[in-house]
Amino acid sequence: MKILILGMGNPILSDDGVGLSIARMLRDSIQGANVAFSSMIGLDLFDLILGYDTIFIIDAMTTKGAEVGGLKKIYEHDRCGTLHLFSSHGLNIFELMELGSRCGFEMPHLKVVYGIEIGSEIAFGGSLSAALNEKLPAIVEEIAADVISSLLSLNAGKSADHFS
Repeated sequence: MKILILGMGNPILSDDGVGLSIARMLRDSIQGANVAFSSMIGLDLFDLILGYDTIFIIDAMTTKGAEVGGLKKIYEHDRCGTLHLFSSHGLNIFELMELGSRCGFEMPHLKVVYGIEIGSEIAFGGSLSAALNEKLPAIVEEIAADVISSLLSLNAGKSADHFS
């Protein structure tokens, strides 16, 4: 089973790059998963995700009144607005997955999107804000534990299917 953890964000927009930072931190800690980074959206992601069975996405998000550093797990039925998964200039990730399926491609299962709240103020800069940086270790730990748990579940299901 091919697994992809995809960190998304814009590396020059400070906290918007949190998905990239977290993916870098996870790179060597999750056995059996490939880690990739992207600042692309829409059709540009197509080649990156094809060939995987399951993908996990990490991205910045903004919602009204949420605390910076808050973590939300987003599933396909949620489809709330994140900065990269949704775009006024192209397809969002869910539309991309649907389009790929309709075109006959075997699309990966989008297990979960980890949205990290960055607030409404977007600033230029190559590093995360102090407020988000302070919360980063706990966010990384929570995402790592969740991904590992999901992978164990997926592998257990695969093993059970193999013996039935």
